[in-house]
Amino acid sequence: MLIRTPWFYGWNVLVVAMLFQAVSFGIGVYCFTFWVEPFVAEFEVGRGRVLLVFVTLQLTLGFMSPLAGRAMDQFNLRWLVMAGALCLAASLALTSLASHLWQIQVLFASLMVAGMLLSGPLAAQTLMARWFTHNRGLALGLSTVGTSIGGFLLPLVFTSLLGALGWRGTSLWLALLVVVLIVPAVWLVIRSSPEAAGLPPQAASVNQVAELPDQIWTMPELLGCKTFWLIVCAFLPLATAFGGAQQNLGPFAADLSIAPAQAAWLVSILSLSMIVAKVFFGAMADRIDHRWLFMMALFACLLGLMQLSIGMSYARLLFVACLLGAAAGGFLPLLATIVSTRFGTVAFGRVMGLIGPFTMLAAIGPWLTAQVRDQAGSYDAAWPLLMAVLIPAALAILFLPDAAATRAKHLQLKG
Repeated sequence: MLIRTPWFYGWNVLVVAMLFQAVSFGIGVYCFTFWVEPFVAEFEVGRGRVLLVFVTLQLTLGFMSPLAGRAMDQFNLRWLVMAGALCLAASLALTSLASHLWQIQVLFASLMVAGMLLSGPLAAQTLMARWFTHNRGLALGLSTVGTSIGGFLLPLVFTSLLGALGWRGTSLWLALLVVVLIVPAVWLVIRSSPEAAGLPPQAASVNQVAELPDQIWTMPELLGCKTFWLIVCAFLPLATAFGGAQQNLGPFAADLSIAPAQAAWLVSILSLSMIVAKVFFGAMADRIDHRWLFMMALFACLLGLMQLSIGMSYARLLFVACLLGAAAGGFLPLLATIVSTRFGTVAFGRVMGLIGPFTMLAAIGPWLTAQVRDQAGSYDAAWPLLMAVLIPAALAILFLPDAAATRAKHLQLKG
């Protein structure tokens, strides 16, 4: 039974979408860096080998995202999100029983991937694109704040549990947390769209640009679309660069003899910065040219990598965490807004899903950064390499057509 509220029901959906993203991505992405050292000690392998687990996770997320995107467009989102939560919980529970690293790699590449795809940003953004017409950019930005809230809170929870229970006990408690927090909230609140909830759609504002006409994009059409490839070529390098820095913050801090509890605050500050950035980029996406906003995010990433290259202290690391958070905060709201304004909302899940296999190739960033460190004994050569990766991103975004031009061309073709 739907819980009626005096305000637009989409805001209820937004809050729960933030919740399930906070849990799923807070565990799967932001806490992984604190699994690295326990796995190295438990299984007697190098950091590069452990980071290969994360690479496998990210690549599988990418390869499976087109299927998840199609599922978002075809099936009940409430059931999909709950199924994802149960898969995530199962992966954590089984991880606690692993006796070899390859077993964890298989679990992360299967059950955890299913959990993160079905109860992560793709589901949340599809919900926002369907529920919101007015201020959609703001709603998309706010929804992605959930991943950053998880990134702020979950590392603190994780490291506290890790110190008391070890990594196996921590995995079990996280599994319980997933079930208790996500499943009841999703069952009570989430509906796939206003129509599915028996409610009228949100009214558009007077000054809002009209929606693109409905169009179901096929895979060949998308793969033949210049705009699609410009989006990929812009966002893939940016994700590679800040992902390489983000996932190596914990090990880099360990190299500087910074305690895990202090390192956890680096990830939390990064996530707090992402929260502010996501709200900013989401709100500004309704007002400012998306290309300029993207360049702002790229510059923040570049400045953070430059800081890592010129000497380090804990205070400077905190500043770097803020810069990387600002860059990462622009990623999801800008990507979702660019897709919805260039391709429409009817096939939003399908388009975002197809972008996934390409942007998830960014998983090579953390692995490559760790490999450079293992080979050279330090990260000194890794940071300039990540800076060079940003060059094609800056070039690609300059050629992206703006939303108004895309709509005019679309209407001309329809006419």
